[in-house]
Amino acid sequence: MKLLFDFGGVLVDLDKSRCIQAFQKLGFDILPYLGTYAQGGFFSELERGLITVPEFCQKLREVSGLDITDDAIIEAWKQYLTTVPEERLEMLLKAKQHYPLYILSNTNSIHWDMAREQFFHYKGLEVEDFFDKVFLSNEIHAEKPSPAIYQAVIEGIGGKAEDILFFDDCETNCEGARACGMQARLAPANSLWLNYFDPNGKLNSTTEEAIKQLL
Repeated sequence: MKLLFDFGGVLVDLDKSRCIQAFQKLGFDILPYLGTYAQGGFFSELERGLITVPEFCQKLREVSGLDITDDAIIEAWKQYLTTVPEERLEMLLKAKQHYPLYILSNTNSIHWDMAREQFFHYKGLEVEDFFDKVFLSNEIHAEKPSPAIYQAVIEGIGGKAEDILFFDDCETNCEGARACGMQARLAPANSLWLNYFDPNGKLNSTTEEAIKQLL
C-alpha cells in the first residue's frame, strides 16, 4: 500500500480567521475568495499555477483598488497556515518505515515554500525525508476533485490505482479519488486520522480489513 496525504487540514493546521483578519488590516475582504477546501477567483488561479505570485498580487491590487506591496500580500496569505504538530510528523516517520508516503495538495507556491522552510525541519530533517514525492495543484495545473489531478498522481506514483490510499479532510475529494480507482479515507482535521495507524506506524487491523473488503 502507498499512502497519499492531503496537506492543509490533515498535516498542517489552518487558521482561516487569522488569515481573514490579516487581509482586513490591509483593507481587503478575502472572504469571498476563501473556500473551505479550495479557493475562488484569482486565488484559485494561483493554486492551479495559472498565474505567478507577482501577477496574483497585481490582481489583488486591481480588484481592491488598494496600494499594497507584494510582501504585505504574501505575508497576509501566509497567515492561513499555522503549524504541523509534532505528533503528526512523528507518525509520518513511523509510517515511512512501512509504506511509501506522498502528498497531494491544493496549494500555491507561497504556502508550499513556507511549509518547506518552516514545518518539516523536525529532528534535522527536510520535507524530502518524509515523502517520496509531492504532488501540488499549482504544478499539475489542476485542483482536487478534478480527475486530472488524481490521474497525474497515479501516473507519477506508478503501479495500480487501488494500491494508493488517500487521506483527505474533504469527502468530495475522497470521492474523486475513489472514482479514479484509488482507496480513500476521510481524515478529520484534528489529528483523528492518527487512529488509522497503530503505535508503530502501520495501518491498524480495522483499516486494513476495510480496505480488503473494497478490493
